[in-house]
Amino acid sequence: MTFAEQVEGLTCRYGRRTPVLQRMLAALGVVLATRAMARLMLLLGVVVSRMTVLRLAMALPDPIWEAPRVLGVDEFATRKGRRYGTILVDCETHQLLDLLPDRDADSVAAWLREHPGIEIICRGRATVFADGAREGAPNAQHCADKWHAWRNLAKAVERLVSRHRALLRDLVEPQSPGPEPEPEPPSPIPAAAETATDSVVNVPSVLSLRKAIEVCWAHGTHGSTDGRRGSDG
Repeated sequence: MTFAEQVEGLTCRYGRRTPVLQRMLAALGVVLATRAMARLMLLLGVVVSRMTVLRLAMALPDPIWEAPRVLGVDEFATRKGRRYGTILVDCETHQLLDLLPDRDADSVAAWLREHPGIEIICRGRATVFADGAREGAPNAQHCADKWHAWRNLAKAVERLVSRHRALLRDLVEPQSPGPEPEPEPPSPIPAAAETATDSVVNVPSVLSLRKAIEVCWAHGTHGSTDGRRGSDG
């Protein structure tokens, strides 16, 4: 439906959705994946494709940010082992700042010169990041992030232990065999245990008596056990 005059906040020219729905789709598209977003909106009665959600999310303006005090620099793979880029993050607010299309020292240095005021650069171990950071922000301090620090410590400890494995083996003294312990005297069996043992031992006799009763019942002598009923007949 086309309106001659647009209602602000309700309609827009050549728009298939209201501005409110447009903003809702874009906001949810940032949080959810496109396929999940399309399925969710289908349950809500809104038919939208995943490519539409992707276009709306990509059309959103970039958030406004200032040059961070502590900058995180690391690599990310668009095709692992072949094509890499550079990711820049504010380490204090954990906000993504920018994505560089390559992993090059000149690109990192140019970005740092365009955003002065960075005091600390928390970077990966790649040489290109070190060279770019020294060229673009010569007064900034360099440090390693927590993951790389723990990884370096673990590798150093592993190398140290492997190098001195023989010394660690010598520290383990063989234990001399001691005197054999004397056997403990058997503990007395409680009265309740003796009763339970007797009942278990008498189980065969109980079964034999039951078998005899069944045989007598089958021969018609199911009266008194002394045969007096048979003499009366």
